[in-house]
Amino acid sequence: MAGRIPVIINVRDRLEPLKALVAWIEATDRCDIWLCDNDSTFPPMVEWLGASQHHVVRLGTNLGHRAPWLSGLVTELGLDRHFVVTDPDVVPSEECPDDALDVFRAVLDADPSLDKVGFSLRLDDLPKHYAHRDDVVLWEAQFWRRRHSSGHFVAEIDTTFALYRPGEHHQNNRAVRTAHPYTARHMPWYQDSANPTDEHRYYVEHADSLIINWDKKELPASLRAHLRGLRAQHAAARV
Repeated sequence: MAGRIPVIINVRDRLEPLKALVAWIEATDRCDIWLCDNDSTFPPMVEWLGASQHHVVRLGTNLGHRAPWLSGLVTELGLDRHFVVTDPDVVPSEECPDDALDVFRAVLDADPSLDKVGFSLRLDDLPKHYAHRDDVVLWEAQFWRRRHSSGHFVAEIDTTFALYRPGEHHQNNRAVRTAHPYTARHMPWYQDSANPTDEHRYYVEHADSLIINWDKKELPASLRAHLRGLRAQHAAARV
C-alpha cells in the first residue's frame, strides 16, 4: 500500500490500551496517527497527550464514538485517500501479522460493495473474571458466521479498527472482519470486574452513560433486549 495512512484514534480517558495500540501502529512505520481527544480529564491521559509526538486534536467536548466524523477529521483526512478509524481500546493480537493493513486494502479493492475492512475481535480467551463474558460471546458470535468470498467474515463494523475507502457516508453493514490470525482484542473485556483499575473506575465515572455499553455493571436495556432475542433464537434452533 503506497503512501502514509492517516489513523484516527478516538480517545477519552482510556490510556493503557491506547499506549499498546499506538505502539503497534508505530511499529508499522507507515501511518500518521491523529488522536481525536474527547475532552479527556484523567490526569495521566492529559499528561500523555501533552507529551505525544503525534497529532492531537483537542475537541474541548465529548462528541462520543462519532467524533472523528462530527469533528471534521474524516473530511479533512479521508476524502482522497484510504484512512483508518478506531477506538482506543482495540489492540491487535500478538500473532497478528504486520501486513494487516495490506490485507484490509486487498479485500476492499476486490469487492467494490464494501466500505471498510477491519479486525475481528477475539472471543476464545476472554477471562471468567469479566462479568459480561458470556453476554459478549453470545453477542459477538454472530459476527463470526457468514463467510465472505475472501475467506473472511461479512460483519458490521462500527468504530472497531478498520480501513475505510476514501470519501464519506460509509455504512457499518458494508463491512468485512478479517479471520484468524488477523484479530484484535477489545481490552475492556479482559478486565477483572471485581477489581477494577483506577483508570477503569475513572473512565466509567466520567463517561457519557448513553455511550458506554460493556463497561457498566448492568448492560443497557437495548442491549439486554437484543441478547434476549439471540437467546430465544438459539433456543428455538435447538427444538
